[in-house]
Amino acid sequence: MDLRSTLTLGTGLLSVHLIAGVLSGIAGLLVFLVIHHFWINPIWFILPLGLLIAAIGGLAVGWAYHELSPNLPPRPWSILAVVALIGIILTPSIVLAELREPLFTTTETGAELSVSAGYAAAAFILELLVTATLAGGLAGWLIGRTSRAALATGIAGLVFVLGPGHNIPFLGNSPATGKGIVVLLIIILSAAVILVEMSAMMSGGALSQNE
Repeated sequence: MDLRSTLTLGTGLLSVHLIAGVLSGIAGLLVFLVIHHFWINPIWFILPLGLLIAAIGGLAVGWAYHELSPNLPPRPWSILAVVALIGIILTPSIVLAELREPLFTTTETGAELSVSAGYAAAAFILELLVTATLAGGLAGWLIGRTSRAALATGIAGLVFVLGPGHNIPFLGNSPATGKGIVVLLIIILSAAVILVEMSAMMSGGALSQNE
């Protein structure tokens, strides 16, 4: 085994996945901002803070991908597997948001809370943060079959919903639900492509051969 192959294994391969995760997080953020610019309204002012959040979220997703990749299908099917995994993590919060009353009502001046601030906070924590963490942890355990895979995927689910998925509870049962889900799907697909392809590219093909 040559030096390059050695470096892409173990901690070397973890570094590859972490870097790919950061790149995928940044790509997802840029895709979101472009879509928001043309479909909703420009919000480029969030870019500096968004880059920090995207990088942190990308590290979490990259770690989870590192733990799960040996049990994922080979490229390009691993891209769809990552998309499906994130979809599974988000599904409970989306369903719960649709089963209760809307948190906001639309007025001429914008949107206003239609429930108490405490209720909205509880919905955000219980419906989104808790379900994403638990669903991620369970999915990580079922796929990776290790406690580390469960921990990594649970953290990735938590961080992901704090980023791209943070609006899920607030869009529930509102006219913007469909648009929000479409935007999420585009972000998830874009990030998954970057994550998988950059991991393979930086590892010199070793990743796809070992999956």
